[in-house]
Amino acid sequence: MTRGMLSVALVAAKKKYYAVKGTVQPAIYGSWPECQRRVHGVKGALFKGFTSHEEAEAWLNGGGTSTEDVGDDEVLVYVDGSFSPSAGRYAGWGFVVVQRGEEVHAAFGATDEPALSRNVDGELEATIQAIEWCRAHDQKAVICHDYEGVGRWALGEWKASSEVAKRYQARIAGQLDGIRFCKVSAHTGHRWNDRADELAKRGIGL
Repeated sequence: MTRGMLSVALVAAKKKYYAVKGTVQPAIYGSWPECQRRVHGVKGALFKGFTSHEEAEAWLNGGGTSTEDVGDDEVLVYVDGSFSPSAGRYAGWGFVVVQRGEEVHAAFGATDEPALSRNVDGELEATIQAIEWCRAHDQKAVICHDYEGVGRWALGEWKASSEVAKRYQARIAGQLDGIRFCKVSAHTGHRWNDRADELAKRGIGL
């Protein structure tokens, strides 16, 4: 076996667990053939290899795409929502597009209808607006969100029971080609997450 072949074999040997989610039932498999049978030809299925079962479980329970895991043809889009009774019944939304560490676009506004779930309405509207921007510019993107439902509802991992969630799923249906989702932590002082939060507040005049 050559040095190159040995390196490939060692890398493959380290991946003992394969987790799948997205448009399929989340599960963890102990071999690549099992995982491959589950995801082959299934649009929207996500999968990733891990060296431990714990890592695979963490990915299924909210991990996944990292902000460091960005392709050359992708941008990061941070989205956020805001709500305050003092600003009225509408939620604010905002998003910022980041490419190679630089802001290339930003937008903000308020929901067209009164908020049903306070700032959640803004979070989802920000994502819709961001996806529409990406589609208009033929741009692949990683949507970075601090509200978990943004990605879970989009990928069908959560059942949409509320009216706001149902409207969200309906508006982004068929619009997710080239779109991935990344859950990030809220209120941690992250530059771009704070920027999206600032924009969302501006959307309702805060």
